[in-house]
Amino acid sequence: MAIGEVDGPFGVPVPDREAASELRHETLNLFDSTAVAVSSVAPAYSLAATMGLLFATPGVAYAGPSVIILSFIPVLFIAVAYFHLNRKDPDCGASYSWLAKLVTPFAGWFNGWVQICTSVLFCVSAPVLAGITTMYLFNQLHWVSYATSQSVGWTAFAGAIWLLFVAFICIWGIRWTTNFQWIMVIIEYVCVVVFSVWAIVRVWIDHPAHSMGMHWSWFNPFSLTGFSALSAGIVLGVFFFWGWDTSVNLNEESKQATHNPGRAGVISMFLLLVVFLINIVAAQMTLTPDQIQNSGSNILFLFAQVSLGGWAKYLMIIAVLSSTVGTTQTTLLPAARITLSMSRDRVFPKVFSYIHGQRKTPAIGTAILAGICLLGIVATAKSPTVSTYFTELINNIGVLIAFYYGATGLTCAWAYRKVAFTSVKFFFTGVLLPGFSGAILLAVAYDVWHLASQAGQAGPITWSLILGIPVAAWAMQHRANVAFRAAFRSMRPTEQSAFTELMANDDYFTFKSVAYDSID
Repeated sequence: MAIGEVDGPFGVPVPDREAASELRHETLNLFDSTAVAVSSVAPAYSLAATMGLLFATPGVAYAGPSVIILSFIPVLFIAVAYFHLNRKDPDCGASYSWLAKLVTPFAGWFNGWVQICTSVLFCVSAPVLAGITTMYLFNQLHWVSYATSQSVGWTAFAGAIWLLFVAFICIWGIRWTTNFQWIMVIIEYVCVVVFSVWAIVRVWIDHPAHSMGMHWSWFNPFSLTGFSALSAGIVLGVFFFWGWDTSVNLNEESKQATHNPGRAGVISMFLLLVVFLINIVAAQMTLTPDQIQNSGSNILFLFAQVSLGGWAKYLMIIAVLSSTVGTTQTTLLPAARITLSMSRDRVFPKVFSYIHGQRKTPAIGTAILAGICLLGIVATAKSPTVSTYFTELINNIGVLIAFYYGATGLTCAWAYRKVAFTSVKFFFTGVLLPGFSGAILLAVAYDVWHLASQAGQAGPITWSLILGIPVAAWAMQHRANVAFRAAFRSMRPTEQSAFTELMANDDYFTFKSVAYDSID
């Protein structure tokens, strides 16, 4: 098929794509997509990795629940933006594809690059935590000595084994991957939610030593001191919620590809808000400030032990380990599909568009990305301490997430600008709030990057952005021809009358209709 012969999902010609580049369609239902979304966020992992950092952030401390709520609001409307944009164009490249078609090819490529860098950085840091947790479990079971469990080399080795394991499952097939995610979700949710509810009830009834009652001031955003504290807290909060968009990157493998992936992202946000708030409140009621601040990535283990006894610690170790392994897998998944989409559009090396004939997965792209992450894990073995590296990397990842979420929110507002005032409801949910949320996240990302730069801790952010510019320019020049540019011109809304007619039957909050087919 020649470029420009067939209209794409936005009513413009699209580049030709390899006939063999087809993922396994109609595989995931809404429950599968939701399981992938919540597993990608990995509540147990996020809490273990970030709760102590959140508490230690100057100006935050016990205001952690308010930070979670403040972070939830803009990210929720980014999820709504993903729903709207995926409704029109269920491409596994998601944000990359939408920015390329709605803004400019350069913006789309750069945003895709940022997402790939974010995923790679995370798939280095998460297996490291999995390695730390594995060695900690082995030490608690008296299988290895304390010195061995603290070894950076052994930690990196264990993390590398977990990375190779999840990469193999990703390559083996999407159904295997989803089934594995169901197991991870059940383990971590049962442990985190049940233990947290029990801890809250126990404090209210028995008032154990050093525990405290819940204070409504914890939910007061005005208890945060200064914009820097707000920015730093929100970046960590964005990291808490990051991952739900994996369901959208799996849209080509989903049933009802224009609806279910976006629905799953929004549904998962509300589920995660409840889980995060319950656990953070339970931890703050149960543990002392010193315990929260000094326990590092072991905070959930300590919380379980203090709340229910030594036996609960082992279950929580397993929950955090399963959560960490699960989120590593569901971060590798979208990265492979973003590079697949970019490769199909011939703005990324062709090897990434290879689809395994039997497994219907981007096997080579997944293996290459896993190999790059493996090199990063090996490099951590040479770090003075894993914890210092890990802390800095989480902050860097949070900034990159806020950047590409913010860009997507603004893109949604831009895409529907000409029909913004057709419906009051759509004006708020489809234009104003996604655009405003996008602007907030970009402002927060810049503020935290600026502070990190002054502290000399913004290396991964800066290099990810700097390297993306010349590489994106090269990719655009490589495809700089009339047909390619025509394939990615901006979307133009049609007459508002057609949009209004379809909106009349729309029930947005239950996601029932096909209201946005009028935008092309």
